Amino acid sequence: MADIEQDPGPGVDLDMDQSVPPLNSESSRSGHLPFDDSILPVYPDPSKSCVQQWMDIMSKGTLSYNDFKEHWRIWVPKIYSPEPKVNCLEWTFDEEQAKQVLFDPLERFICDGDPAEVLQRLSQMENPPSVCRRVFKMGEPTYSCRECGMDSTCVLCVDCFKQSAHRHHKYKMGTSGGGGCCDCGDTEAWKTEPFCDMHMPDHEEAQDQKRLPEELLERARVLFAAVLKYAYKLLTLEHTPYPPRDLRVKEYEEDRLGLVDTDTYCTVLFNDETHTFDQVITTLGRVIKCSQKDAIEYVTNIDREGRAVVKCSTFQHCTEMRTEIERFTSRHGNRPLKVLVVHAHVVAHQIYAMKLLEWLQKLLGHAEGFRALFSEVALQATPPDASIVEGILLRDTHLWKSARTHWHRLIISGMLMEYESKKAFARIFTKHYGTVVKDFMRDDHDHSFSIASMSVQVFTVPTLAHYLIAHEEVLFVLLNAFLSECSRKCNKSGKLEFERNVPNGTFKRAQYILYDLRYLLSAKPTAWTDELRRGFLQGLAPLLNLLTMMQGMDMVTRQVGQHMEYEPEWESAFNLHIKLAHVITLALEWCGTDRVVLIKAYRATLKKLYENLGSDLSQVGEVRELADHSAACLPYDVATQPVSIHLPLSRFLAGLHLHLEKYDLTFDSQEFAATGCQKPTPEQIIEPVLRTQVMISQVHAGMWRRNGYSLLNQLYFYHNVKCRSEMLDKDVVLLQIGASLIEGNEFLIHLLNKFNLVNWAHPQFETNSLKSSEEDSMRQTISLVEEFLGVLLMIVGERHMPGVGQVSADDRIKKEIVQQLCIKPLPHSELNKTLSEDVNHETGMERVIDQVAEFKKPAHGLGKGVYELKPTLFDEYNVFFYHYTREELSKSEEAQRKRRKQAGELECCPPPPLPPLTDAFMMAANLLQCDVMLHVLRVVLERAANLRARSFSEAQLHKALHLIGYALHEQERNRAEFVVFTDRADKWGLEKLIEELCSSARVEAHKDLLAWTLAKYRKLAAPRRAPGEGAVPAAPAAEAGGDAPAGDAPGAAPPTSAVDAGREEKEWRAKMAAQKRAKIMAQMTAMQKNFMKENAKLFEATLSGLGDTGRSRAGDAASAGAVEGDELRGSSMDLSEGPDSHAVALGPRQSLRAAQQRAHTCILCQEDQAVTADGPALVLAAFVQQSTVLSRVREPGAANAPPPDALFLPAALGPAPHTGTCGHVMHSRCCQKYLDNVLAKESRRPYRMRQPASFDVEKQEFLCPLCECLSNTLLPLVPPLAALQPSPKPAPELALEPWLQGLRVALKYKRRLGRGRSAEPASPAPAAAAGTAGSAAAGAAAAAASDASLGSPEPPADEAEPQPQFYTCPIDQVLVEMGDLAGDFAALFPSEGSPDGSPASSQLSENLSEMIQLFSLATYTKGLGVHPHMGDSRVTLMAWKSCAYTIHALENLLRDGGRPLLGGLSSRQQDCLEGLVRLVGVLASTWRHPRVLGSHALQLLSLLLETIPDGPCLFEWDSFGILVPLTLSLPSLFSTDAPPPVPTGDAQDLNVLKLIFAANAVKALLTLDTSSLEEAMDVEDDDKDEEALRPLIDLIRSAHAAAGLTPDLGDLPSARQLWAHVQNASLPFLRCCALFYHFLTGVPAPPALTEAHGDTFENLCSYLDLPVGVTDLLGTPLVQELTRGWCEHPKVKWYLTEGSGSLLRLPAPVNQLVQLPTDYSELINTVSMFTCPNSDREDSRNPTLCLVCDEMLCSQSYCCQTELNKSLVGACTYHAHECGAGVGLFLRVRECEVLLLAAPGRGCFLTPPYLDQYGETDQGLRRGNPLTLCPERYRRLHTLWLSHGVHEEIARALETSSNVMSTQWQHL
Repeated sequence: MADIEQDPGPGVDLDMDQSVPPLNSESSRSGHLPFDDSILPVYPDPSKSCVQQWMDIMSKGTLSYNDFKEHWRIWVPKIYSPEPKVNCLEWTFDEEQAKQVLFDPLERFICDGDPAEVLQRLSQMENPPSVCRRVFKMGEPTYSCRECGMDSTCVLCVDCFKQSAHRHHKYKMGTSGGGGCCDCGDTEAWKTEPFCDMHMPDHEEAQDQKRLPEELLERARVLFAAVLKYAYKLLTLEHTPYPPRDLRVKEYEEDRLGLVDTDTYCTVLFNDETHTFDQVITTLGRVIKCSQKDAIEYVTNIDREGRAVVKCSTFQHCTEMRTEIERFTSRHGNRPLKVLVVHAHVVAHQIYAMKLLEWLQKLLGHAEGFRALFSEVALQATPPDASIVEGILLRDTHLWKSARTHWHRLIISGMLMEYESKKAFARIFTKHYGTVVKDFMRDDHDHSFSIASMSVQVFTVPTLAHYLIAHEEVLFVLLNAFLSECSRKCNKSGKLEFERNVPNGTFKRAQYILYDLRYLLSAKPTAWTDELRRGFLQGLAPLLNLLTMMQGMDMVTRQVGQHMEYEPEWESAFNLHIKLAHVITLALEWCGTDRVVLIKAYRATLKKLYENLGSDLSQVGEVRELADHSAACLPYDVATQPVSIHLPLSRFLAGLHLHLEKYDLTFDSQEFAATGCQKPTPEQIIEPVLRTQVMISQVHAGMWRRNGYSLLNQLYFYHNVKCRSEMLDKDVVLLQIGASLIEGNEFLIHLLNKFNLVNWAHPQFETNSLKSSEEDSMRQTISLVEEFLGVLLMIVGERHMPGVGQVSADDRIKKEIVQQLCIKPLPHSELNKTLSEDVNHETGMERVIDQVAEFKKPAHGLGKGVYELKPTLFDEYNVFFYHYTREELSKSEEAQRKRRKQAGELECCPPPPLPPLTDAFMMAANLLQCDVMLHVLRVVLERAANLRARSFSEAQLHKALHLIGYALHEQERNRAEFVVFTDRADKWGLEKLIEELCSSARVEAHKDLLAWTLAKYRKLAAPRRAPGEGAVPAAPAAEAGGDAPAGDAPGAAPPTSAVDAGREEKEWRAKMAAQKRAKIMAQMTAMQKNFMKENAKLFEATLSGLGDTGRSRAGDAASAGAVEGDELRGSSMDLSEGPDSHAVALGPRQSLRAAQQRAHTCILCQEDQAVTADGPALVLAAFVQQSTVLSRVREPGAANAPPPDALFLPAALGPAPHTGTCGHVMHSRCCQKYLDNVLAKESRRPYRMRQPASFDVEKQEFLCPLCECLSNTLLPLVPPLAALQPSPKPAPELALEPWLQGLRVALKYKRRLGRGRSAEPASPAPAAAAGTAGSAAAGAAAAAASDASLGSPEPPADEAEPQPQFYTCPIDQVLVEMGDLAGDFAALFPSEGSPDGSPASSQLSENLSEMIQLFSLATYTKGLGVHPHMGDSRVTLMAWKSCAYTIHALENLLRDGGRPLLGGLSSRQQDCLEGLVRLVGVLASTWRHPRVLGSHALQLLSLLLETIPDGPCLFEWDSFGILVPLTLSLPSLFSTDAPPPVPTGDAQDLNVLKLIFAANAVKALLTLDTSSLEEAMDVEDDDKDEEALRPLIDLIRSAHAAAGLTPDLGDLPSARQLWAHVQNASLPFLRCCALFYHFLTGVPAPPALTEAHGDTFENLCSYLDLPVGVTDLLGTPLVQELTRGWCEHPKVKWYLTEGSGSLLRLPAPVNQLVQLPTDYSELINTVSMFTCPNSDREDSRNPTLCLVCDEMLCSQSYCCQTELNKSLVGACTYHAHECGAGVGLFLRVRECEVLLLAAPGRGCFLTPPYLDQYGETDQGLRRGNPLTLCPERYRRLHTLWLSHGVHEEIARALETSSNVMSTQWQHL
């Protein structure tokens, strides 16, 4: 760009050499200032340009804010002032003028030259920049590297990610909530690879080269200060209607500046989070009298920008409007909307101020020096005023949303890219943190729009976080801010207490402080300093105060007598815990990295615990004795006194205790015994946790049933994976600490006392319990014993905790995975959910999963892949794993018993070997062999053996044996030398008891576990015994997994024990039973085969009659709810003769037609009935829908276009009615009763519940009674047409040419009926139709009856242009003119009196005729979108069109799936086609207006045989869409009042096919695309073939000549290629014809057409009796003549020349859904650039892709709502109406889910076709794993769409949905 000041161009003088006229000159007196885009009036001296004037003042050193302000004071109101009395939505500003006047001078001043050149040079000095810092917009995609990111907040933008090494790592995708920035180039955010290729720094470049010139910096410093001051002053303006005094335009300047209407004010409406969109839309509509659309646009702007000007007028008018808005919005006790009235100049200055901030942000991106300077200026304070940054921090909540965003982005761009600037900002931010957070808590904007959200930018930088902790006391500041809010929620005892009906909004906002704490602590220090220790411990004190407030909150007391009156509030406490849990974990990790910090933290925690012991923990203990041991127990009855589940302080001590051993510290170390520092005893420490465990046990025992669901919910979350790491796990650790510090016998007595089981442990308990007969009390005791033993198992066995057992964190994760996979194989996501997340939301599963499990991929890409546990690790299974729920315990035990049984192992789950304990916890192992434990074990075993013991349960024995197993493992591995369990157990006689139980029938379920325990016991006891001692010959023995056989040990029982013998006998019996079953089945098979051979003829007769009944029933069951893959027809026992391999469906050589009558079973009454003409009607539940699935042209506005001609199916194939059915058969009378019941039920449904219903009775919809498939009409079953109208004998023969001759005679006499005349009076509708008016589906028939009989009060939609009516001469006149051929022609149109002319209508029952007309009416109403009108001539046309379209759709489906034409139809598809084709076959004979049908035939013949200039041409109608109505209407051509005969596939039908085939072939030749032809293969007889195919060349020539074109014959392909093209292009047409005539005539399909790829051109022609040669098909003079006639149409020439882009070529391809990218990130990156089409510069929050036409839409937003049928609908609903006739398939890109929509207002969500590497979908991108397209899933979605199954899928989804709240689908 050239220097503007050196070469301003013609008429432009930026140096202002020409003087500007003074203000008092003549030119100014008119009140209009002369304006030149480049001449800027500057005060006080207008003779110089503003830039030059600023330069002059700058040279004197006095340039200041006032000099710039004076320029802005004049020009800003002139350019940006809102115009009064104009719609505020239509404002426009002259941005080009603003650039020249307000922005270019600033750039020229800084650069002192050409800005473009100078700024480009500055950018090159630091190209590329080493830091990205791109600020994310709402919904923009982000990427985080799971391998390299320091934490989960470290993210990359799209561009950086594509150019970084992280794209090859394990990464996560996500979408930004707005406000964050890209961390590329931040070395502290990444462990490795911090730079992408674009931001890779150039280390060779000297830093001095990046330094900006001093003069430039000085100018920039002054300008930056002025811009920031101006923007700050205007955007934080107090509530005053006027601009600051120094920015006001003087009165005497108004006219001179051309500022008209300076007394203009604006009513400004501000955003809040209290009022809904609808409330504000309604208010604006009432107050400012705007349209609904404008109100929505206003509200959208308010939501997006934070405010909007809704009126610009006088002060009085604006004030009145403000009062009205406040009055409307303050109803119902709400706070009114914030509305201000401000001067128009204020709005102008504020608009410019925000644009200035945008300009400054862009400028800062050019050079690092600019950013350093900006930071310096922004932090510079001039007392008494604070710095700009401080001012923004303190007044952020005064700004509206857009102004906040501008400041935040500027601060990120200017201060957070360089470390020193970021550090300076962090100090200021920390200093004012308390004020910022309190402002945020009082504010109602989202956190992302608050300056408080900037904390993530500074607190997540490790070095900054450590600096702030060490020097700025940031932990203390944050925690104090949170404690000040918590203190408001504390009760008298200082504990947090939440009330249910008190608003907690402020406290919820305060919890964002806990996120900031997590950011600060997320990077553990590797090196400690004294300052860091001091700062951390200073922050730990308020953390302990917070934990003290939470210790014992939400106390609960057991309810007795009556149920709790109201549920207490418990959610807030758990929400607080969930947010605080990571902070506690991180604080513990920090403490564990330094000895000094650990000691001081442990000491402070002990002190806090001691201070909070309470009176109950300070009491003198009560002595309890058991097994010659005693202990002084703390008196506390959990069943009567309050207990809390919240004990964070005790659990914090447990976490600290795990780190003591690392630094050679113990509980009794000297460091914790300082003088004056009292600490609680171990008994006092474990007491609160012990109470909690007892309460949980009592709840499981049913003792707290009256406490309601709140307690159960608390226990659920206590064990839940979200909370257990800082709740359950720490409680177990604390009990293990107690077990290691307290003598074992005393510890167990404490436990038994707290569980109130000391009496139970007394030997005389059973005797004493007989005196008390309370069954409930005994049940509770039994349950408590089980729970007590479970607690012991946890204390002794749960050692996979670093610090307790000698394990690592990875070992702990492995253990969790092993236990989960022992339940069942799990998918990756489900397995991941069972593991606790760390602070970075990682579970660590990926690190260890390959060591413990193998991934099994899903078969065929469908379903989820699962992890299966490696077989060697099943031995580590622990049935009593403490993280199991009761359900998981039961499932896992069942699965493992089954697995072991199949493997031939003992059918039990022995306890696994335990990891060794650390030295600090070694004494906990002594619990297993202390006297009290042995006493408890003996009591359980004795009572198990005592059949009279009432307190016994199998679970007690199971857990006792598990404990014994643990003890045996401990002794075997000899990790603790003091463990000699067998020696001590011998004294208590445990071996004898176990041996006795081995033969007890009472404990049969644990027989194998007893055997394992006894074998293990004797194996370990053997070395210590004398030979023969303790051996019992009859004792059973068993091997433990991996142990030596018990028989190897001295004194052990022989291997062949009673257990083994029993198992062998069991296996032998099972084997013998299997052999016997196999023998019987073989005999039955032989007898069956013999019977079939002897009675072959009987089978044949049965199959020809009612043999299909069984198939029908089977098909009914199999087809329920299926779209594809139903049971195919045919039977494996079919003994009838196969079909004729040379079957012919049409013409004189027609094969034998099938006329057998099939029987069906009514699904409602279960009666069998054959399909007959005169019997009660049988019907199928059917669904008719308007469809565009096959449409070849999709144009915007197509839905609003006039409906297509009903006469034929257009070449574009849509929209048209499609018919489908589930194939389930009912009697019409049974169906009538069912529909009456449905209607009655729906009429009783409350109105509010109507919306979620899966069907709408007002639209005649219902569900199939059997499969609940959506239906809206009934498709009657018609007998085989061969039974109604046999083929005439002999079959008439008439060639194509004479046949056409006769038809042309008829056309010659064609006349149109006058408008005022009617073919005949509308006959009344069938009587029974009115009788069925009570049903949903028959409502249409009732309306039709009233229409027909009462003069049609609801006429057809297009009555102004009714379907024209024609008539022709009688057939006698045609016969006279035909001469010798008259007889053959007459045979094709049999009269009523002739032998072949008996009409089918005379044979059909009245019930069946009514059903036929009812179905026809459904295709009419759905296809044309009109009300029922039985007298409309288009009713039959729409039924025929539906038949043609449905056959087209099924042919496309079969072709797409590569299935055989007549052998690949499912039962429901076959039933549909059979019923539909037979129905349209007899429809003409049941129609009461035969002349109307003759009129249709005449119009169709005119279309084919005459050239009508204003009618459709060859390219505008579909060949098969013409063939179907012509075939069905032609028998009515000469009908008068007699019903016409049914088509039989005679010579007339064959001639119709030949005629349409010729038209289709000509269309294929004319639409030929030569570039798509393949090269012809070289064959020896090429010349002979070319000559035989010569007629094709002649045909093309005559076609082009007739169209008035001169083709370049040199470009024509060879005749061989042309013929191959014609054959290929004709295949879809011939396939449709084969389907149609197969079901119309009943001629069985030849075997070739029932096999895959058997539908060749030759085979199809053979079945349809068409010649296969070119000459016979297309080489006759008749075809030449027809071709000329078709091509003489004027539209043909246009299509072949100008309209070639609209030409639809043949063959028509199968429509496909859009091609999606393989990598989902490509798709989400693409939509990141998509903006809302109705909003300027606004990104769409919900971009949604139409999978049918590839259009991107802005979904689920008010901005893109459109009016449809007098109501506003969302973009997707409107697009579905336009693109899919109400049906739409969409991919919601940012949510990664498929949306199905179906009018009216129904829809559902489906899983997307994108899967991660584990074969799982990720709806909502919650996991964020990389996703790739699964072709199989996308194929299934495509098949669903192509098979017209969207309506059914949605109905099923709605029917099975359990959502209480219904989705407003129409708003999507």
